[in-house]
Amino acid sequence: MRTSEEIYHQVRWDPRLDPARFVLGVRRRGAGPKRIPLPEFTPGGDIPWHRVLFVEADGEVVWDRATGVDRVGTSAAGRVRDPRRLRAPFFTARTPHAWDPAAGRWRPADRGPRTPPAPPGTAPEVRVLTWNTLWDRYDSDRIDTAHRRPLLLAALAGSGADVIALQEVEAGLLEMLLAAPWVRDGYTLGTDPYGRDADEHGLLLLSRLPVREAAVHFLRPHKAVTAVVVTAAAGPLTVAATHLSSDHSAEGPARRQAELERLAEGLAGVAGDLVLLGDLNDWREGPDGPAAVLGLRDAWTEVHGPHDRTPTFDPGANPLAALASLSGRAARLDRVLPRGDGLRVTGAELLGDTPTPQGLYVSDHYGVAAVLRPGGDGDGDGDGDGGPTDPRAAVAPGTGTGGGTGTGGVRWPDDGPRTQTAVPGADPAADPAADPGDGDRAERIVRRVTEALGEGAVHLVGSRRTGCALPGADVDLVAALPGGTDGTDIALGLPSLRERLVAALPDAARPRQVTGARVPGLRFEADGLRVDLALVATGALDPAEAVDRRTELGGAAAVALGAVGDATAVRAAAGDRHAAFAALARRVKAWARARGLDSAPFGGLPGLAWSVLAARTVREAGDLPAGELLRHFFGTWAAWDWREPVTLDGSAGTAPSPSLSPHPSPNAAVTVLTPAAPVRSCTSQVGAGGRDLLVQELYRAWELLDQQVPAAGNGTGGINGTGGTGLWSALLSPPPMHRRHAAWAVLTVAPPPGEDFEGVLGAVRGRMRALLTALEEAGAADVHAWPRPVETGPALARYAVGLGRTPPGAAIVAALARQWGGGLPGVGVEVVADGAVPAPR
Repeated sequence: MRTSEEIYHQVRWDPRLDPARFVLGVRRRGAGPKRIPLPEFTPGGDIPWHRVLFVEADGEVVWDRATGVDRVGTSAAGRVRDPRRLRAPFFTARTPHAWDPAAGRWRPADRGPRTPPAPPGTAPEVRVLTWNTLWDRYDSDRIDTAHRRPLLLAALAGSGADVIALQEVEAGLLEMLLAAPWVRDGYTLGTDPYGRDADEHGLLLLSRLPVREAAVHFLRPHKAVTAVVVTAAAGPLTVAATHLSSDHSAEGPARRQAELERLAEGLAGVAGDLVLLGDLNDWREGPDGPAAVLGLRDAWTEVHGPHDRTPTFDPGANPLAALASLSGRAARLDRVLPRGDGLRVTGAELLGDTPTPQGLYVSDHYGVAAVLRPGGDGDGDGDGDGGPTDPRAAVAPGTGTGGGTGTGGVRWPDDGPRTQTAVPGADPAADPAADPGDGDRAERIVRRVTEALGEGAVHLVGSRRTGCALPGADVDLVAALPGGTDGTDIALGLPSLRERLVAALPDAARPRQVTGARVPGLRFEADGLRVDLALVATGALDPAEAVDRRTELGGAAAVALGAVGDATAVRAAAGDRHAAFAALARRVKAWARARGLDSAPFGGLPGLAWSVLAARTVREAGDLPAGELLRHFFGTWAAWDWREPVTLDGSAGTAPSPSLSPHPSPNAAVTVLTPAAPVRSCTSQVGAGGRDLLVQELYRAWELLDQQVPAAGNGTGGINGTGGTGLWSALLSPPPMHRRHAAWAVLTVAPPPGEDFEGVLGAVRGRMRALLTALEEAGAADVHAWPRPVETGPALARYAVGLGRTPPGAAIVAALARQWGGGLPGVGVEVVADGAVPAPR
């Protein structure tokens, strides 16, 4: 039986569990146990762990000290019902509260079933309101709080706001709000009103829409952002509220800038439509303003235009503002900042900008109300209908930017939907879990390569060794050979090795030296399969011992031989559930390939990373049916905080070798560590945009499985190894690339006669991550390179790089392409409109 401390931390950090639905029963002297919502409990605080008697989730006891019950994580109670948006570690869950008239107190709110979507063609509006209420911690004898607060409550009650965000809330105002009939009858609070949140940061969110989640993040002492996810008629909407440092604080501007940057980082990890409300204490506008720093829009500007600077804090008109002002400057400090292509602003107005006949204002700040019309996130998974907003309807001619040899692209057909085969030679409607059946050919190749080399040791690595290869997967080999550890002997002997391979494998096609590899290597085709052979010189070590003693070789040799240990560790982790692991890994990799997430040179996750994720899922999920296991995979990793490194065994992981480059950075977007020494990140090529796309795609798959997979995982539409064709058609459908990107950089590889096409193509792939980084730095934060050519020929390959919703200008891309493509013969880049790009495949 685990301790209460272990249970607390599992609930707090396990993405499968919803902390807001857990309650701790704490022993009290002379009275019955006190129930404390888990998010309100402070580890290491006034209540020691031994006083925690039991843990409840959804009213069910899931851990009990007296009886030994411990079902947290195995019981369905407390499980995440919907993909969480306010996720740890940035956000700490809070329990929303609603008034219970029968009990005569505020209790945890029943979030109930999700509100159904609005009928087609409708998008009911959501009215939001932010107001800094002016607490009386300062100048209390001059601001007439006793008369102002009734005015504030009357204004709030009459505002018609669906969500209200208040700042500078203190005990007296909170008591009045909690007692107000209109609050009790119609609003849910974003926290426990009996807790300490209002004292800590002075923020309060009230919603008359159903609240699905609530959370808080402390930016610094007494400064925070609090948030709720509400269910509007058009779907979930995240509403966050904050109050940033003012110039009254020591080094106020620097503090505020740091808070803005931290806030931008946290909100970037929240999926879907979002609106931030609050007093940002920042009067700047345009590219230096808070909306730009946060990557959000400004509702007031969208309604009233960029030149409207109507102040929300006006010392010249409002005597309360004059008392608080250091400069006497009128400014627009209070903001409503939405995010989301489908979230339109239809109105914005001030409240409290007119005094009473006696000249009293409600606060030193005016309230700001805005009307939002949600209507989707603008990135659905359909193919579009070819209507006026479909980019395929209008195709601009390509503009050459890098001396490219392309012709401007091929239009998508207008007479029907596009199709895509997710795995070459496989039906996208079929379940890809089955063994590809070409293992005998791979074993034959290994045997013949071993005979050809005549010395050393040849090892099969990658998905062929772990047993989860897709049809047609490469045969990846590492050969340990005697020779100098700098690889010179092997490099000089490559022509001879190539001749021996051709002699041993008469059907070997196009054997050539690999360009840009960590160690020398050869690539060729044999028996209908592609073969990658890495060659490692072992120096004084016996090649037969090289794998076990690889760290003695260091650097590239250790990494190359580490692939043997990695594959062995993954297979060992699956243990007696290897069949379940292999089926899960094949399904996941087929899905990743279909959605363009599977290629490390193009900023995706390599096969080893997917295998680590699948093996860990099998280790932790227990004996689940196939359909449940796949859903568990997507649910776990969709809700994962990718700032946390992923290890095969779930531990903190062995520290990566500092001699490796690149090694995991604390700021890496995604870190999946290799399971065997030398430990290193196999995902350092994934940028922030790639991480965001990964999370979006994981959530899409999770939600799709929730809709189509029966609970038992073996129904007629499920995944049981024999059926589920409709489900696989949906999971492996092509992504909506035409809705994600307003323009594309089409990269053409067509070297002139006499040049080594394969060598140039290899160099292009090796440089691809550098091109993506340059485009990201130029402003294309959501750039995505499709990993496979959209057009091929005898000496031609064309790749499509989506430049996102706000692509850099053609001149900028041209300059980057010239610098990036220097020295690559016959390689060019051109910018084309979205509709001019052939369908990714």
